[in-house]
Amino acid sequence: MEKIVISSAEVEETQSPAEQPARLEPKLAPAVPRWAKWTLAPLVLVLPLLCLVAIVLRVAMSGLPPRTRYEWTSLLATLLVVSGIVTSIGIVFLFSFAQLPPVAGLGLSELDEQTFPSLPAVAPMSAKDVSEKLKPLVAVICPSQRSWLTHEEMPTGSLGAGTLLQANAEGYLFVTARHVVDGPAWSVAKAGSRVLIAMASGTWGTADVVARHRNLDLLLLWVPREGGNTTFVQPVPKAAPPSEGENVFVIGHPKGLRFTLSTGIISRMEGTTIQMSAPVSPGNSGGPVFDDRGNLLAIVTSMVDKQGDPNAENLNFAVRADALLDGSAWDFASSGRRRLSDYVTHDEALEKTVPAGGQN
Repeated sequence: MEKIVISSAEVEETQSPAEQPARLEPKLAPAVPRWAKWTLAPLVLVLPLLCLVAIVLRVAMSGLPPRTRYEWTSLLATLLVVSGIVTSIGIVFLFSFAQLPPVAGLGLSELDEQTFPSLPAVAPMSAKDVSEKLKPLVAVICPSQRSWLTHEEMPTGSLGAGTLLQANAEGYLFVTARHVVDGPAWSVAKAGSRVLIAMASGTWGTADVVARHRNLDLLLLWVPREGGNTTFVQPVPKAAPPSEGENVFVIGHPKGLRFTLSTGIISRMEGTTIQMSAPVSPGNSGGPVFDDRGNLLAIVTSMVDKQGDPNAENLNFAVRADALLDGSAWDFASSGRRRLSDYVTHDEALEKTVPAGGQN
């Protein structure tokens, strides 16, 4: 094949074709009239209505030319995107500034008109009697946390139990384990904090921490009363303290299974600590240990976890309830000293007036 060589002079002599005049494209009118755009624009404020209109228009456009369908589809897509952004911003502002109903109330209205059992019972109670009479005295205790959105107090994921000590005209005094509220660092006092509390109905109320024991895993809560005039005093035996081999009943919320009853015996006692065979699990902490007459013997505090120690078998511990009667061993907040003193006074009066066998 022969090569064709073109010199630079020949390139310069080459003339470009004369420029052709620009071809004018016909300008088509918009497929979507301006009045339609202005009519649909306000619908961005009402997303559900805009979605309904978009569906109707899409069905109605099925027979239109492609160019018209494309422009309508683009308009509707733009409006839906803008409406979604506007709606999202509106919801955020609504939750940020609107006053939402609180998760927890101020009191425990279901206790206000409740009929409390007379304790100690005159005769030993069966497990069925204990379940019917004493479960209504047990509460669900949950540390509270502030919602970042509403700033309301909300329950956390951990649960413990609490026991009603006294009901009077002013409110209700509960006892629980200190670590239920403070967590592992329960040795650090946090005076005046609040927790959430609920009874069998599951409706949350708020309770004030009014006292923390300095050395033992004990804590007192106070809930103001909204109505009613029924009274109650939980007996704590001092003349006849608990003894090894005695039958006990434990009520709590193991693993979130609320108001679970378990039974066992006192296996061993050492100082203020009771070791018992009644099964407990996380969620039982702070719950009561009753005898068969309804006396409060102890407050559940801990267990030996078999996962941490595979050789441990049903080793469960509680603090003797009579330890909470020593007012000098507590750090008080608010009216805590008066609340505990009032309870101790009524408990001592009850012990003097009730025979050793109990009351009906």
